[in-house]
Amino acid sequence: MKKLAIIIALVAAIAGAVVYVSSNLDSIVAGLIEEHGSAATRTPVNVSGVSIKLAEASAAISRLSVGNPEGFAGNAIEMEEFAITLDAGSLTSDVIVIEELLVKGARLNILQQVNGNNLQELMGNLDDPAPADEEDGGEGKKIIINRFTLEGASASLSAPEFDETREFTLSTITLRDIGRSSGGATGTEVARQVLEPVIEEALESAAVQAMKEKASDALEDAADSVLKGIFGSDEEPE
Repeated sequence: MKKLAIIIALVAAIAGAVVYVSSNLDSIVAGLIEEHGSAATRTPVNVSGVSIKLAEASAAISRLSVGNPEGFAGNAIEMEEFAITLDAGSLTSDVIVIEELLVKGARLNILQQVNGNNLQELMGNLDDPAPADEEDGGEGKKIIINRFTLEGASASLSAPEFDETREFTLSTITLRDIGRSSGGATGTEVARQVLEPVIEEALESAAVQAMKEKASDALEDAADSVLKGIFGSDEEPE
C-alpha cells in the first residue's frame, strides 16, 4: 500500500506539471521567441500574444516587434500576424516541424543616416553570431520550417535628404526547408534565416524607390546619397 501511495503521488505530480506547462504554454513560447530573437538581432524583440492549439496542431502570434540597433529610435521591424501550422507528430520529438509559417501585415522601417542605416546594422548583427549562440550548445528542441511566407508587407524609407518619409510595398517572400539541411535549427538560427532575406528585400526595394526619386532633377543628389547609404558604396542596383 505504501508503494502504491508513492506511485499515485508521483503520477499526480507529473499530471500537475503537465497541466501547468499546458496552461502556461503560450507565455513560455512567447518568452522563447523573445529570448532567441533578441539573441539573433542583439536588439529587443517583443511579442504581444501567442495562442497555441495543440489539438489542432496550430498556433498564432500577434504583434512581434524587433527593436532598432543602438543609435536609432523605434522599431526596425513590426509583424502583425503569424499563422502557424504544425506537424502534430513532431511535437514530442527533438525536432519540431512547422508545415507552414505565414506572416501578414509586416512593416519594416528604414532609417538612413550619414554612415548607414538601421537595417544594415541589423544585418551585421545577424551575420555575426552572438555569444548567446554558443549557449544553445546543440541541445534542446530544434525546428524545421517547411514553408515560410511573408505577404502584404510594406516598408518606409526616412532620410535627412527627403522632406518626408517614403512608403512602398514589398514583394511576397517564400522560403522553404529552413533548418532541414542541418537536421533542425535552433531558435536563434531560425530567426537569422528568416530575417535576413526579409531585410535584403526591404533594402533592395528602398534602392528602387531611391532610383525613382532620382528621376526628378530636384531630388537627384538626395537619391544618390540614399543609394550610397543603402549599399555602403557607389554601387547602384542593376
